[in-house]
Amino acid sequence: MPLSSRYRRNILARRIREQEGRCLYCRRPFTAAGPTRPTIEHRKAKMDGGSDRVANLAAACLHCNRLRGRQMVGDRAKARAAARASLKPDRRERLPT
Repeated sequence: MPLSSRYRRNILARRIREQEGRCLYCRRPFTAAGPTRPTIEHRKAKMDGGSDRVANLAAACLHCNRLRGRQMVGDRAKARAAARASLKPDRRERLPT
């Protein structure tokens, strides 16, 4: 279930206070607009079993949040390719002896 607007605003405000107004990853101060504006970040992605619980949420700047998302997509693609490669039968096993 997606986060409600009120819950999202409350959690974001709480995390910003707890993190002293700085991004969890790059530690730059948040701004009202632009790439350093605060966003909600799932520390453990929901697609990896993370939840919307407060303990799994943090405040990250938009830049870091997007960068982390792209890195995770790339890591998943590499993992899938490695898994596919390990499932392909070895040609040597098919040769008659």
